[in-house]
Amino acid sequence: MSSKGRLASNKSKVRSKDARRDRLKWISGLKHDPAFNCVMLILLGLGTGLVSLLLGAATFGLPLFRDYFSSPMVMLLNLAPPVLITLFVYFASGRAWIAFSFPSLLITALSMVQFFKVQIHGDPFIFYDIRVAREVAAVLTDVTLIFNWKIYLAIIAYAGGVLFSIFFLKCKLTKIPVRIISATAAAALSAGLYVFLYTDAELYANTSVRIAGDSYSATRRHISKGFMYPFIHSIYQNLSVRPGIPQWYDAAEARSLAQLYPPADIPDDKKVNVIVLMLESYVDLSRFGLLDFEADVYGPLHRLQEESITGMLVTNVFAGWTIDTERLFLTGNTQFISYTKATNSFVHYLNSQGYDTEGLHAGEGWFYDRRSINSYMGFNRYLFLDDFEDGSRDDSFFFPAVLDMYEARDRSKPYFSYNLSFQNHVGFDSAWMLGQGAISQGSLSDESFHILTNYLAGIYDTTWRLGQFVDALRTDTEPVVVLVFGDHMPWLGSDGSVYAELGINIDRSTEEGFYNRFSAPYFIWANDEAKKALGHDFTGDGGSFSPCFLMGELFNLCSWEGDGHTRALRELKISVDIVNAPYGMPFQMFRENGELTEELSPQAGEAYRRLLLMEVWRRENFLY
Repeated sequence: MSSKGRLASNKSKVRSKDARRDRLKWISGLKHDPAFNCVMLILLGLGTGLVSLLLGAATFGLPLFRDYFSSPMVMLLNLAPPVLITLFVYFASGRAWIAFSFPSLLITALSMVQFFKVQIHGDPFIFYDIRVAREVAAVLTDVTLIFNWKIYLAIIAYAGGVLFSIFFLKCKLTKIPVRIISATAAAALSAGLYVFLYTDAELYANTSVRIAGDSYSATRRHISKGFMYPFIHSIYQNLSVRPGIPQWYDAAEARSLAQLYPPADIPDDKKVNVIVLMLESYVDLSRFGLLDFEADVYGPLHRLQEESITGMLVTNVFAGWTIDTERLFLTGNTQFISYTKATNSFVHYLNSQGYDTEGLHAGEGWFYDRRSINSYMGFNRYLFLDDFEDGSRDDSFFFPAVLDMYEARDRSKPYFSYNLSFQNHVGFDSAWMLGQGAISQGSLSDESFHILTNYLAGIYDTTWRLGQFVDALRTDTEPVVVLVFGDHMPWLGSDGSVYAELGINIDRSTEEGFYNRFSAPYFIWANDEAKKALGHDFTGDGGSFSPCFLMGELFNLCSWEGDGHTRALRELKISVDIVNAPYGMPFQMFRENGELTEELSPQAGEAYRRLLLMEVWRRENFLY
């Protein structure tokens, strides 16, 4: 090579080294540039927020994650917290890697807890769960966590963010005044958002994306809002609202009252097996004497009533909201509340007495959040359609499945089973009929006739299967008691059109309408072995009362004193046997000494006040 060529080559190498040195110098300068570090931390914070949304969507996965982007407000309220927390920590610590590592670890860990909690227990992770961390940990005991690609992606994203912040974000904030001002600004902005947005009840109610079934599931409504937004809102709810705690509540007085009613054990010779069937929209329309039946729709029911204790439940609900009747029955509470933790109930009491408790609902576990709430109620096992390969909403599946569970029980323990059907759920077609009519049309309009016929077709099937179910238990060599009740009157046309056409008064402002609107039948049947064990023939009129008293009626027939709440309810029922308090409504009705009244006498009012004190105390103090 000539000297000129060597010289040109050397100059090229020098220029290359200079360019490389300049690039390295530029990159180094960028790494130490405060603006670049802040921008990158904002992007990393947004990434943390997106990971939390992906995990927070839980079992709804990518479809829901994509739907979040359709709501700018949902995105803002979920992505702002990780960004602001990251910036605050950066200004407070002066180190970018600390600013990302710790906030992102916290937020990712919390969203993972939600991912697994929804997967295992069916309910979301809220602030209250931190206060009862031991109970939440118990939920995760002896279960298999399913790790899928979302968890691995979150771990990889976190690790990548930590490495990036360590090696590429080198700006150390050293000016204390600037850090204080910046951190204060981030904190002030966060506080302002919390006060004006995250605690706004109206905004919270209206900010979400659509999930199928969210009207029937608090879990789905929660998840439809993302993860960070509803979690932060739950902080406000838990610390400020204290749901279920009235202003007049006196904890000391309530504790003193509760101590007056210690629980009593069930004698071993009285521990009979119990099967409870709550039947969807199951009522006896023949009692009104207004329909001309062409089929023996209610024959098996009437025969069972003749050999049972029978009466009417006066519920709080009409044509829906099954969980009100259901949960008042299971807890003995006189008023419906939300359940987010282990809850004192008759189920827990029976567990404490050595009973094996289980049940079945011929519907999905997410519906009304039953999978999670029934575990709070204390059931050792509770099954849903999700747990069966060949399950069905129909009673053709429901009754045999309940009987199979009974036959497969652990015979070394007494057995309690609470089961809820789905057949006859609301929505009876008005334009066509399912099969042959059970009634003659008479003067009914086509629409009303079709609605009634379709409803009665399901009731006819339920009633005959119910008769077969009880017949299968008659010759059981072990004592078994069967409690059957309907949850509420059925939906029969918009605005009660079928009731109006039949002339059935359902106006709650009148005594006749009140009873017609809120009554559903119950009966308590026992096989011969149970009658012998309990010394009762299980026949006669059981009277009418609210669902909160129904388990107590069963306890009375079984000669069980029950827990303290049962005994307190028994005392109130002597004078007040109906407490009609529809959830979320500003009115209530009582029956005192046989008379309906909107206001109790001073004596009865004081007795009810004491019971309510004990109810609230039981909500706040888990006994089992």
